[in-house]
Amino acid sequence: MVGNKLAAGEVLQRVLATLKDERGVQVENVATALGALSGRACHLAARDGRASRRPEYAGRDDLQVGTSDGRTFVMGPAISWPLLESPHSVWSLVAGYAQSQGAPLPDVHELVRHSAATVGGPEFGRPRYAPRTAPTALPIDHLGAWEPMLAHIVPLAPDPQQWPVVYGLAVQGLFQMTGGQFDLTVLTRVVMDSALATSKIPVAS
Repeated sequence: MVGNKLAAGEVLQRVLATLKDERGVQVENVATALGALSGRACHLAARDGRASRRPEYAGRDDLQVGTSDGRTFVMGPAISWPLLESPHSVWSLVAGYAQSQGAPLPDVHELVRHSAATVGGPEFGRPRYAPRTAPTALPIDHLGAWEPMLAHIVPLAPDPQQWPVVYGLAVQGLFQMTGGQFDLTVLTRVVMDSALATSKIPVAS
């Protein structure tokens, strides 16, 4: 885990620096960005796991789902493994830290249902913030940072199976930085709404 933790620290500092403006950093926006990149990490981990026939992906396939507007999304058990189910999944790391701080957890089944139900619609990929707050950018807007960020991750965590762990740990670092000043239940929902959305967006080979 040493490489993962070092990469997570690098990711968090770079995301914070990128999103900082004259007013500082909006924590919800950082949570959205990290969640979005977590989803992309899970998508690629699943693709790698199936291609390399890793045992934890045995019998786990993903499905392509087309929408009426001609878009295609990917979802299924393979992506769910690094995102929701493995011992070091994004959900395990993010929710585990929030729970350790006494925060009630959002219902993970509701998060999954909401993401699936909104695919192809206007609410897809819109993280649910606290009342009277709104994202300055949607999860999909943060995906342009994937390749630049990956260049800093690979020297420390080269295996694609490590990438979801790196981002889960980066979210933990963000939560720790808030020092109890933010509702971790809401931030967990923002991270997972973002991750669930971007995990479904296909990546060109």
